[in-house]
Amino acid sequence: MTTPPPFPYDRHPGPPPPPGPPARPRTARNGNAVVEGVVRGAQLRTEYRGEHASEVIWTFRVERYDTVGNLLSLVPVEMRGLTFEGSLADGDWVRARGRMKSGTLRVTRLENLTTGAAVRAKGVSRPALVVAYLFMAAIAAFVAWGFYTSFFGGPDLPPGFPSDW
Repeated sequence: MTTPPPFPYDRHPGPPPPPGPPARPRTARNGNAVVEGVVRGAQLRTEYRGEHASEVIWTFRVERYDTVGNLLSLVPVEMRGLTFEGSLADGDWVRARGRMKSGTLRVTRLENLTTGAAVRAKGVSRPALVVAYLFMAAIAAFVAWGFYTSFFGGPDLPPGFPSDW
């Protein structure tokens, strides 16, 4: 009677080496952190802000490895926007640039090196924001003009101008 070969988990080479200090993402010249690695634990959620406003949030970790294949660190990443363009899945190799905030890399776009796609969080376009700000400024000017004329009176009418219409 022969014994089956041992499973890989039956062979234990000893205790794992002690972990070194976690490697931090490298920093680019403009102050943005850059991380490259494998996506793990991708989750998509929606946060509601009021009755009609919502924001989509994509969170995941990027596993960083050294040239030998040893895990260096896990970098938590967060993307926020109204919608997203592009795709991302567990196991994809990505390169992300953003700002570190409270230990999380906040990005608005990244490169999916597995698929070659650019992934970006989309928000309100700048032209739409400019139009909205101009519209709000026009309303504020109209309200200010109404308060001014009600407190200080209207403009003086020229002599002989009909005042009753």
